[in-house]
Amino acid sequence: MYASASLSEREQGGGADAGGDPLAGIRARGVIAFSAHAQEGVTRRTRVREEGALRLRFPVESKTRLDAVVVNVAGGMAGGDLYDVAIDAGERAHVAFATAAAEKVYRALGAPTRSDMRLRADAGARLAVLPQETILFDGARLRRNVEIDLHESARLVMCDLVVLGRAAMGEQVRALDWADRWRLRRAGALAWADNARLAGDACAALARKATGAGARAFGLALYAARDAQDHLEPVRACLGDAGLERVEWGVTCLEGVLIARFIAPDAYDARRAMERALRILPDGSPPRSWST
Repeated sequence: MYASASLSEREQGGGADAGGDPLAGIRARGVIAFSAHAQEGVTRRTRVREEGALRLRFPVESKTRLDAVVVNVAGGMAGGDLYDVAIDAGERAHVAFATAAAEKVYRALGAPTRSDMRLRADAGARLAVLPQETILFDGARLRRNVEIDLHESARLVMCDLVVLGRAAMGEQVRALDWADRWRLRRAGALAWADNARLAGDACAALARKATGAGARAFGLALYAARDAQDHLEPVRACLGDAGLERVEWGVTCLEGVLIARFIAPDAYDARRAMERALRILPDGSPPRSWST
């Protein structure tokens, strides 16, 4: 699987951030790589690989869909940890991927935490990637890369929510180094790209009205499919209903990629908005693991 190649290269090369790390030998490593195929209308596992801190479980939530839930047995991510997830949905396969709990990224003393995800969906495949939120603690350093490769007839629904500390605990994120890189390709051509960076005093940066007005949580719901434009107004309508006054949101659609973005003072409000948008999108209803 292509996930292992990426992880191996980073372990051998180390990178500029990892050089001279005296704790490199005890850093967590985690690999999840699995593929699925459809046979007689039922999606089944083709290959499964799990390594290090990551484990996969396959609860039966649907007779035809393959549900996969990842568990991080390390209990969170720290500086120098390497995580790699690869999902390959074969022709006409229907796969739903989720996490068992919110992912926590703790303080890094040296090298950053690295997290890569690679998604592939072949002709007629349906892929739902619905992880729970990522919580960034004070001092966290995270480099995350998401690569998506879709066939012209494939369909993807995906969400992502980032939270700065735990508001209920009064936590402040005053030192952060977070960088996100997303690339989505359809039939090999770049359809959507997004880069984000938040460094320094994150709470102060988002306190200003022009940048976040005190937001502590931000995220998106993404839908890539031929019929994406058809869902633009329904998503806007559902987010415009009462009950989301504390959430700032925006929805756009361009060339088969619908993006709904949210910022909110806390994870609760941002998650409510994200869930509301997801339920409008095909295959977007949150999995059962979200309620456990």
